[in-house]
Amino acid sequence: MKPKLVTAILLFISAYSPLFLILAVKDFDFDKLQWFKHPCAVLFLLTITTLSIVLLFVTMKTLDRGNMAVKVVSIKDRSSDLINYTIPYILSFFGFDLSKWGDVISLGIFLSIMMLLTIKSKSVFLNPILAMCGYGLYDLEYSFNGSQKNIIILSNYELKPGLVCNIRSLSRFLYVVTEAKEGANG
Repeated sequence: MKPKLVTAILLFISAYSPLFLILAVKDFDFDKLQWFKHPCAVLFLLTITTLSIVLLFVTMKTLDRGNMAVKVVSIKDRSSDLINYTIPYILSFFGFDLSKWGDVISLGIFLSIMMLLTIKSKSVFLNPILAMCGYGLYDLEYSFNGSQKNIIILSNYELKPGLVCNIRSLSRFLYVVTEAKEGANG
């Protein structure tokens, strides 16, 4: 697989790690206070959750500076789109049972379709793990070498017109700001 596709899949899976954690808590046997009702399924979910979050942090920390210094022309905050993302979490509070293969397979199909739609349609939602770490999701209009372009970007910097940012592509439709400074570039 191409690195950008792997990154897109990693961003998607880590975004659903809180859902997996909720499902694990729902499976805990609070009456016996000792273990999960379906330990193999919960172990799988918790492994995916932990691995995806660790890989996400490693990916974000090891990004190099970015090879494009662009000048911000305009910025629109899309971080409020996080509310639209919460709809799948509602599933976890309605009769989902890890012992029912139909429920598990249905969730797998649903998440697979959502991932494919996200990647193919270039739609983006804010990853709640990144949001908790201070990243916002923005529509960015920038100038670079005399031309203006629009992209979707993640940033943990406060962006404003006139700011010069180094950006790095995370996937074929999503970028991240790796450095931001005042300046007159672009």
